[in-house]
Amino acid sequence: MRQQLVSEYDKVNIFLNSIGRNSKNSRRMYATGLRYFERFLSHNYSSQNPDTIILALQNQRINTYELLDQFVSYLSQQKIAVPSLKLYMIAFRSYLQYNDIDISPSKFKRRVKMPKCYPDPEEPLSLSDIRELLEYCSNTRLRCYLLVLVSSGLRAMEAAALRLCDVDFTTNPTKIHVRKEYSKTRRARDVYISQEATNHLRKLLEFRKNEMQSDTLIFSIQKRSKSAETIYFKMLHQFEKLQTIANKDERKEYSRRRKITLHSFRRTCFSIINDNTNSQFADWLLGHNHSVYWAHTEKERREIYRTKCMPFLTIYQEARSNTLEDALKEKDRTIKLLTNRIEDVEREQENIITLLQDGGAQLKKKLEEED
Repeated sequence: MRQQLVSEYDKVNIFLNSIGRNSKNSRRMYATGLRYFERFLSHNYSSQNPDTIILALQNQRINTYELLDQFVSYLSQQKIAVPSLKLYMIAFRSYLQYNDIDISPSKFKRRVKMPKCYPDPEEPLSLSDIRELLEYCSNTRLRCYLLVLVSSGLRAMEAAALRLCDVDFTTNPTKIHVRKEYSKTRRARDVYISQEATNHLRKLLEFRKNEMQSDTLIFSIQKRSKSAETIYFKMLHQFEKLQTIANKDERKEYSRRRKITLHSFRRTCFSIINDNTNSQFADWLLGHNHSVYWAHTEKERREIYRTKCMPFLTIYQEARSNTLEDALKEKDRTIKLLTNRIEDVEREQENIITLLQDGGAQLKKKLEEED
């Protein structure tokens, strides 16, 4: 589709610039929806364009709801997936309302029939599936990228935007800082990765140590990939090639989307963490909204991840065994410390009881002497 279509119109540019102040991704999606609208006008209203249609709607020369319904029919004929169609309609409605074209929700529901969406169940991705994929992966960068995704639950774009200064190797487990400008919720947060992912990340950085600076994007290809978006699309392309090689590139029925995507790693991470801790911790780690009453210190969150999550987010058996062994040793040390503490408390209680008994005996003897 021609990229210059939307930029020709002043009203559209003003609208997209207002949308883009908060999110470049939203601007991109709204622009795509309005490009489809421009093509729709060229087929059905050849004398109109996205700028002039506003005046025609304001003067009621064209019925707003008929236009909306016709646009839905046009999008359906383009064989666009229903979720995408709904997003493009949101973009178009927002554009009209931005230009003072009122749309009543009740009238819209009665006059404009939106296609229903029946989502397919997502394909579960287990650690064994990931292990099979990685067996065909000869790309060190992609292998590291996938291990970071599955052990941290990062979104694909969040991982692509990681810089060297965002990784703290001094903590156990390694801490990762997610920048707010690349977070879907526009909130910065800190997450953790497994020791297995840490080892692969260290090897990748060691290989590139001569070109790495604090603000260098970790998964960039030397200095050619200067943006997180470029890295994301390169990783996506390499991942799809890996799926084809591993014979795991099945697509959903009646859709171009694959059953396994980069987002599948995030679902796997959430499921494992939710099973071994609780939904509040899983929501916090993945950057979802969670209860304000769920509060732990950074040290406590790190310990929960290290002992309860990391052993089950480790792909290879050898690394998992070492992680489990470390976790069990730490658990034994904790039990021993608690046991010693209980014994100390019991001894203190015995000493207090003895002192009270001795004091009571002395007081009784003194009272008897006075009598």
